[in-house]
Amino acid sequence: KDDDDQQLRFDMAVNRRTAIMAPLLSTIALSQGLPSIAAAEQEAIAPITHKVVMDVRISRSDGTFYVRDDDTPENEVFYGKLTLGLFGTVAPNNVQQFLNYVNVTYLPLDDNPLPSYARSSFVSLDQSTGVLMGGSIPGLELSSIGGGTALKYGGRILPASLWSEMSTTNRLSHTTKGLLTHRLLDATPAFGITTRSNPELDASNLVFGQVLLDDSSRAFLARCDDIPTYSMERPMGDPREETAIDYAASALFKSQRDFFRGAAKSLGDTRISKVYEGKLLRRVEVTKMDLLF
Repeated sequence: KDDDDQQLRFDMAVNRRTAIMAPLLSTIALSQGLPSIAAAEQEAIAPITHKVVMDVRISRSDGTFYVRDDDTPENEVFYGKLTLGLFGTVAPNNVQQFLNYVNVTYLPLDDNPLPSYARSSFVSLDQSTGVLMGGSIPGLELSSIGGGTALKYGGRILPASLWSEMSTTNRLSHTTKGLLTHRLLDATPAFGITTRSNPELDASNLVFGQVLLDDSSRAFLARCDDIPTYSMERPMGDPREETAIDYAASALFKSQRDFFRGAAKSLGDTRISKVYEGKLLRRVEVTKMDLLF
């Protein structure tokens, strides 16, 4: 009986210490970009065949990441991790295409590396669809070669395989936050993460995985949602106070904008492609990819 009492007191003491320390350790882990020990991953909506961890960072408003002492909570560099579950039984081809940009060996002395998500960015948040667009790899672009389409990256010419599925009977709907989605018949590695339910995406996109929402993933998505985005529209005041002059000025602004964008594109000015609706006005970068299984 004495032994049982001692064991009971020991268990109670351990439980009290765990209750006190767990929130503190979770806070420390999150501040270092590590998964929280108290974070329960969201249950996936389909069987997970592969799990990938993506290290991410968000810059200050001036685009910098270096260490400095005068950061404010609203303007500090964010470091975190996204744990991604891939649905290989639902979208096997999309998952394989995604893994092609994950399973890339990094060689520091390689002057002509293969494209990788480990050197990619999240570039925009479409407010109309709620999709955070990622998978943008600098220097990777579609190119017409010999009457066909290929991917050009540095000195490499790579096949531009379509992310398509032979069967569509098991397609999942875009009904929740955190789904990984890819545009149908798109050959680029650009993918999206849903920030809200939007079944209308089912007509143009395919779900192939899910962000397993823990503390770090939720913090990352919340930060991205708070980042200012570029708007192509002229800033407007209260529409109830809009006059005929305001309306005419807005129409003139739109026509001038469309004219100059069209002229720049026809003259081959590539800078115009770097300014678009929904562009994130901070750098959101992926720095590392790990395939867990």
